[in-house]
Amino acid sequence: MRPLALTLALLLSGSAPALAIPVRQVAGVPMPDFEQITFRVLPALAAAGEIAITHPTVLKHLGYDPSRLWQVGAAADTVLMLGDVAGAFGLERFSLEQIAQWGLTGRLRLERLTLARLKMLAANTVGEIVKALAYEQLPPESVPLLRDLANYYFNGAIPYERLGELIAQVPGFAGLPLGTTDLAGYALSGLPGIERVAIGKLAGWASQYIRDIPGLSDVPFSKFLSFTGNFTGIAGLVDVPLSKIEHNRTRTITGSDVEGFAVPCPRDCLHVELGDPLRGSQWVGSTQQVRGGHGVLAAVNGGKEPTGRHPFGRWGKIVLTGVDEKAGKADFGLYLRVCIKTTLFDFGCTPYFLGPIPWIPSQEKALTFVGP
Repeated sequence: MRPLALTLALLLSGSAPALAIPVRQVAGVPMPDFEQITFRVLPALAAAGEIAITHPTVLKHLGYDPSRLWQVGAAADTVLMLGDVAGAFGLERFSLEQIAQWGLTGRLRLERLTLARLKMLAANTVGEIVKALAYEQLPPESVPLLRDLANYYFNGAIPYERLGELIAQVPGFAGLPLGTTDLAGYALSGLPGIERVAIGKLAGWASQYIRDIPGLSDVPFSKFLSFTGNFTGIAGLVDVPLSKIEHNRTRTITGSDVEGFAVPCPRDCLHVELGDPLRGSQWVGSTQQVRGGHGVLAAVNGGKEPTGRHPFGRWGKIVLTGVDEKAGKADFGLYLRVCIKTTLFDFGCTPYFLGPIPWIPSQEKALTFVGP
């Protein structure tokens, strides 16, 4: 990742608190190290939640049910589906070969994988996989899994020489699910080239949880779609963390992408006072709920999300979650959202309510990146 461009305030001394995620110092400002942050190392969700989608039109066009619930302590990669973050992260662009190359732990060994590890394959049909992997001109014998399925379906008398002809002339065979046979008995070579194809070319990819794709939880965020450029903005001093709940905070720098980022807080205003260059401004905490979300999915969670900011882009929201006035400490959390879009329909995004995931805390008289 290229160096971050920052406009910084005067740095005052302050001891750095213990950090739950990888960070690096940029001109004295603790910044998330997205080259080391993966879904595997993200702290667990600190609150339970639910997404309930019951509208029949939405379900029909999606082809899957995106409803789910999660408990306190759930990992984000067991809550987020690939389709939720296609616009923000673009994880469906990756192939297994790329995932194995980029994974920080080195755990993914493609030669040890069976086709059963790609759970979506069981529901893929012969016709879908022939088109996805461009097998149309190949004889069935050159694709071990499809050879065996063809022998099973045609009782050993395969009527056409090429897979393209088979799926065109025999719809029943084209519609045969790959899970008709035990995929655990096949290495990746059972579908030659499967390790090089983008996950998004496989039917059903959008409904797969991130953890269900082998090795994906070990790929650093720096490889994701939203992390290809520099993060620019300012860093402000956390002047005074206040544990006392106050009212009528009007000089805020927090809000939402619906209401803007200067939303006044009328009551129950957990907040921190900021110093130069934002002296007199307040970062209001999660006790204030603001309007969020877009489109059909904006109705999820009652259309509300905690007030906060987007220092690192719209993929996630940073929220003040707690303060310890005695220790001079402010805690922050990361909140995520679900966005769903198909070829024909854009259902919008939920409010940022999946969280909090403990983020980089700050100390009194220390700089905190607030973004643009």
